[in-house]
Amino acid sequence: MEMHYSVGQQSHQGGRDYNEDSTAIFERENAVLLVVADGLGGHEGGEVASQCFVEAMGDSFKKATPAQLEKAQSFLTLSINFAHHSIHRRAVAQGLPVESPKTTCVVCLIYKGIAHWAHSGDSRLYLIRRRQSRFITEDHVSQKAGRKGNAPINRCVGGLEAPRPEVSEPRKMREGDVFFLATDGAWACFDPEDLSEYVDPQHPSLGLDSLLQTLENRNKAPSDNLSVVVLFWAVKQLDNPEFNEFDEPDTVELLDQSIQASRAKEAPTTEAKPGEKKFDMKDLNEAINEIESFISDLDDQL
Repeated sequence: MEMHYSVGQQSHQGGRDYNEDSTAIFERENAVLLVVADGLGGHEGGEVASQCFVEAMGDSFKKATPAQLEKAQSFLTLSINFAHHSIHRRAVAQGLPVESPKTTCVVCLIYKGIAHWAHSGDSRLYLIRRRQSRFITEDHVSQKAGRKGNAPINRCVGGLEAPRPEVSEPRKMREGDVFFLATDGAWACFDPEDLSEYVDPQHPSLGLDSLLQTLENRNKAPSDNLSVVVLFWAVKQLDNPEFNEFDEPDTVELLDQSIQASRAKEAPTTEAKPGEKKFDMKDLNEAINEIESFISDLDDQL
């Protein structure tokens, strides 16, 4: 089955000193995986957790067999658990307390036109049709009766507790369906009509920057990080137009040899930065073995 869709992603730091969000879009034949993660646990811990989650989900998706993707609910549950343990290993490797790096998440797998999604925490998925929300995931928070304001998150990936992702039932995609996955900084002041105002379905990545800037301006300062992934179903994605600088070949040459020489000095270098870790084939082999072991376990449980 040939799938037609357009996708885009964007992340803004907002008013924070750092960005703990991570997003990704993974694609293969007849399948696409959308991933959004919002790190918890402070600068280093949150950033580590969200990035590790995205990488682990991508590894599982790339290695999974078609039969495993068919059983999407099991695949998503096991993949999120794999990401949970990957965060633990990353924390130990980087000298962080195991309980520190945590992340909320929302993921959506579409395989052969059938969608499943899963989330943990307060990162959300919106199913939008005709500028209206048809479905929104329910935040996993502990809201006390009669108390307003931010509520503590009671589910996440990473940390000491086992993940408890909420996985959806299958949904057959229909023409006009839009999936909008967002961290809490992005959905706090989001209205579904914002998509039609800012985002062209055939060039979704072009308008997302402006959309996030608008959402940031609506948020109470200082705004949290804002990150989104959007998918338009049954839309053909076009290449983004190129905006070349105006070329006037008959103008007077402005660059003399000294200016060209100074630019050459500013050219980027490929030398390794101090303290930068060099490529290690042993690490790569260990990572590959880890994923292959996970896929083998996945086969056994399916």
